[in-house]
Amino acid sequence: MFYKLYKQKNISSFNAIKQFAKKNNIAKIGHCGTLDPLAKGLLIVATNEHTKLIDYIYADRKSYIVEAKLHYSSQSYDEGSDVIKLNDTNNVTKDEILSAISKIKMHETQIPPIYSAKKINGIRSYKLARKNLDVALNAIKIKIFDLKLIDFNFNEQTFKLSLEVSKGTYVRTIVHDLAKLCQTDAIVTDLYRFKIGNIEINEQEEFCEINDYSKLFNVSLYTLSKKELYVLYNKKLVNLNNEIADNKHYLFTYKNEIIAFGQKNNGELKLTKIFYAILQNIITKETENDKI
Repeated sequence: MFYKLYKQKNISSFNAIKQFAKKNNIAKIGHCGTLDPLAKGLLIVATNEHTKLIDYIYADRKSYIVEAKLHYSSQSYDEGSDVIKLNDTNNVTKDEILSAISKIKMHETQIPPIYSAKKINGIRSYKLARKNLDVALNAIKIKIFDLKLIDFNFNEQTFKLSLEVSKGTYVRTIVHDLAKLCQTDAIVTDLYRFKIGNIEINEQEEFCEINDYSKLFNVSLYTLSKKELYVLYNKKLVNLNNEIADNKHYLFTYKNEIIAFGQKNNGELKLTKIFYAILQNIITKETENDKI
């Protein structure tokens, strides 16, 4: 099964899904897209046999709401490390923020915070940073699809952004880089992820089962008949592609169970992944039902 899970602030993603698994008697669990402990919002969770499908979940785009405070600095770009109040006295204006946003939108690379999960010689960067060791990270490619200012308080020198970015983009770095363009620095005070791919969550939801596989995997669905199920099980694909269009990715299901992924090119169907354990369980059940 798949769930959208709301992770609270001040807990790691690992501990959040571990607690969810214990509370719901789930033997095996995994998730898509780690959130920082200080961040809150959407985790996509897979359980038991479906953990094998995590890598196929569509997660190329992620959407956030972030709040930040100007004239403060930290190595983690948030409140997760020592925060320093800067001595700069010139307040940033709304126009300056908007000008910085227009420039940030064009960025195609960024340098991750040293307090991140990036590895240096096999060691997580944040572990080196906590030991006050020198950390030098390479720039990574990113894409900012949307970036908007949704609130600005001149007197408090705080701002709030909504943004949609590519997988792997650090929102903390965007806030840091934006403030630098305004001749100061800023720290993230609140980070909320509300969307991964096509899956959304709101702050009132604790968790909810995901049943719309077309949204979850961003593919077309093909529901197998019982006859086609056995054809697939016997590795014969001749009769499986009559209704399938060319140049499209498909998810093959049977009774809402995911069986395989595939694509048809030039009239030929190629199954890129078959989940044989799931397929075998279904065949066993269908065979037993046929005997009754």
